[in-house]
Amino acid sequence: MNAFLAFEVFGFLAFAVILAREIYQRNWLRVFEIISCAVFGVILEVGDIYLGKAYTYNPAFLVKIAGVPLVIGLGWAVIIYCAMLLSDQYNIPWYLRPFMDALTAVILDLAIDPIAIRLAYWKWAIPPDQEFYGVPLENLIAWILVVLAFSFVIRFIRTLNIKRTWTKVLMVFSPVISYILLLFGMYATFFIVFLPYQINHLSARIILNSQPDLPVLYQPQVQLWKSAIFVIMLVELINIVIWAAVKYRRKYLWRFDLLSFAVMACLYAFFFIAIFVAGINSQIPILAVICLLSFLAYCLLHFLPYLLRPGKVYFFKGAERVLKKEEKLMEKIIEAEFR
Repeated sequence: MNAFLAFEVFGFLAFAVILAREIYQRNWLRVFEIISCAVFGVILEVGDIYLGKAYTYNPAFLVKIAGVPLVIGLGWAVIIYCAMLLSDQYNIPWYLRPFMDALTAVILDLAIDPIAIRLAYWKWAIPPDQEFYGVPLENLIAWILVVLAFSFVIRFIRTLNIKRTWTKVLMVFSPVISYILLLFGMYATFFIVFLPYQINHLSARIILNSQPDLPVLYQPQVQLWKSAIFVIMLVELINIVIWAAVKYRRKYLWRFDLLSFAVMACLYAFFFIAIFVAGINSQIPILAVICLLSFLAYCLLHFLPYLLRPGKVYFFKGAERVLKKEEKLMEKIIEAEFR
């Protein structure tokens, strides 16, 4: 089995397993969310290919939509939804969970993107020895914005009354709404990134459009600003996640979702094994270290609640029963206090 077929089989299988679990549990709203995420992933990739033109996919992929491998769209669904399942294990406010989702996703991209381009899955416009081992820094920023956009839209819709017509309309158009939010975020980022260069090159009259000038995008001054913006965003994500986890540690039980952990762990394992099978470790050994450290960081996000509140570990529906019992107990305590 070649690397492309193996990747496609893994991607389709991971998506099918997650979808099957939700169908089996009759979580129809979640089924719709997973499918919406896959649609969003395809829209995202088609838009990037035809608007950004900063990278191209290898034609060796078998199943494609408008030149984009279908497995990439499904891959976005797998990654984003597994990230959401992870943050759902924390009983933190819904508006804070997208930040954890974004952190989970960008940690993963730091590990797999430099490996994927060396497996020839896709090719960036820059040489493989520039920026983050051949991965443009704006791509790392984009991963944060992509997950933030979709996760925020879906979590906001969850707070609405599902029976209302407008809620159903928002659900149907959630992939498009998420993509529009992403475009606003990306244009704002590009404006900030290009601003110092524009000030120093007023005569060039650089105008931001749907096809950024790639030579300008990789100017040293622009690269420096991209690095600064990415580091600031990453640090802020970490700060928000740690603050939320610590602040609400006494208000939640740890609900470990084994499926999401297993799927993401297999994804890490796939690329980690590929490093040695493809001989990448002999060329750039640091990529194996980055992949391993990324996986350990992902594990920390899963096990952090247990470290903060040991002894409160429940699996699957067991957590739901315990939570309901605690809610009833708290209601009785509150009633007793007001008597």
